[in-house]
Amino acid sequence: MTVTLFAAVVISTLTSSVYSYQRFQQQIPNGENVPNPCNRSTTWMGVGHQNLMGRGPQNPFGIDFAANNFTWNGTVCQKDSDGDGYSNGQELGDPNCTWSVGQSPSRTMNLTHPGICEPVGSSRCAYKNTWLTNCGNTKFDCPAINDSGVKNDTLAFPPTSVPTDETTYICHLFRLPNDSDADIIAIEPVIDNMEIMHHMLLYGCSGDVSRITHNESYLCGMGGGMECNSLIGLWGVGVAGQCLNPQLGFRIGPTGYQYAVLQIHWNNPMHKPNLTDSSGMRIYYTTQLRKNRGEIMIVGQDSLEIPPGNNNVSFSGSCAALCTKAVMNQSVYITSSILHMHLLGKSGIIRLYRNGQLLQVIDEVASYDYNTPTMIEFKTPIEMKPGDAIKVDCTFDSTLRNTTTYWGEGTSDEMCYGFFAYYPLIRDFTFCGQFKSVDVCGMKAVMSEHCDLPAFLTNTRSLPTLCSTNCSNSKCANAVNAALMTGCQRDDDVREFIQKRMGSGFFDVLAKCALVQPPPSAVCTTPGANQIPSHCSQIKSYAGSIPLMAFVIYILRQF
Repeated sequence: MTVTLFAAVVISTLTSSVYSYQRFQQQIPNGENVPNPCNRSTTWMGVGHQNLMGRGPQNPFGIDFAANNFTWNGTVCQKDSDGDGYSNGQELGDPNCTWSVGQSPSRTMNLTHPGICEPVGSSRCAYKNTWLTNCGNTKFDCPAINDSGVKNDTLAFPPTSVPTDETTYICHLFRLPNDSDADIIAIEPVIDNMEIMHHMLLYGCSGDVSRITHNESYLCGMGGGMECNSLIGLWGVGVAGQCLNPQLGFRIGPTGYQYAVLQIHWNNPMHKPNLTDSSGMRIYYTTQLRKNRGEIMIVGQDSLEIPPGNNNVSFSGSCAALCTKAVMNQSVYITSSILHMHLLGKSGIIRLYRNGQLLQVIDEVASYDYNTPTMIEFKTPIEMKPGDAIKVDCTFDSTLRNTTTYWGEGTSDEMCYGFFAYYPLIRDFTFCGQFKSVDVCGMKAVMSEHCDLPAFLTNTRSLPTLCSTNCSNSKCANAVNAALMTGCQRDDDVREFIQKRMGSGFFDVLAKCALVQPPPSAVCTTPGANQIPSHCSQIKSYAGSIPLMAFVIYILRQF
């Protein structure tokens, strides 16, 4: 699952374009240390781009550098790309234009940006930096945090070593302020090492946290774990922070979340050693409780397979009408929306349907930029009724890839999600989407028109344990029979979903133990609309005319 990070000049290699700016930093003097003219305590990572993190349109220096075949020499060194009266070499610490790749620049201090005319606010630069909006930064603006009685608490990792792995998910458990009930009304990122930050997610904990590592960071996967699965905070590059609708608060304290897990996705594509990070989130909260409790819901597609060399590949994922009808007992109100894809993201649209008809477009992004996502805040929240559906459509451009790109957690993998803050709170409804055609409604409910999938997952979850050493015990036999009688084997997408949920070893154990079990007569005798497979007549005829081994092989082929 999802939010955003670095990008750069696009190159046609196996390396994702998100990594390219780090390579081009090495092609110019002091490429990693060019200060941000708008905030000189930070660096402008994508020196040749209008976006400080790279990718997207080039600034004047980037245009000149590209025209010179991305080569630093006297030609580009002596140019004054930004028109501020100083050559690119003077600004980057190579005034004599003698630097070459691998050397130390003659000057590493008092650097300026070769693509941004400085001073930014001067009359000379006023008409040269017309592309520079908000000085390349997004500023967190939330008037509510200045209200009387609002407090804040910073949930930050201790200084932690960053692995040299390309992708790392790391978590830390925090105890939240709990002297009295309070509502989180805003969340602001606290970024220590921007170079490796991809996204942060904050999960409220409703379950027993005693099994979670305390007082130290620990490696984790996507999500906060079964104990902590309520999404209440998110950040990605380009997102200034969350300022919640005045009607909405995320409850903490004695009747709310007392603990939260902060998950950080580090991205280290150059496998750099000796990096550390102590980033986190600052939560703003008040005891003047908001009218409604809520959280963040994710809608989208959990299975993507994008072929290479195609500039227009589309996928969609829906929170289906049957899901909202089954899980919701009243209307919910959406207060914000943000679309999330990765590097191949080209465009996207999020729609709300009622009675099968389009009701309204929630969000539309005609030109998606992984670096600069837009969070839309709705002053008038959007009502979603039980039986409504939300559909997220994502279009990808894979022309620069020469291998298939799949759904995945890494930056060079892909995702297709919409994130929505909403109220009132519905427990265990953080994700409402699809795995291919299988509808996943919240953390527990799964819908399929072809089988009783929730019953299947419940009744067979312990099968690998029950049958791991002895296939002949009665509990194992019951679990095997339960697996064979649901009819779930008739749908390819359902089978793949089961394997994803249960693990590849599930079907290995099922195949092994089905060979020593008698034919499950209950398959065709137990009443129930979703329990009797459509091929029962075939099974009966096969069972009466072929040996047990052939019968079992036939059954297993249905999986």
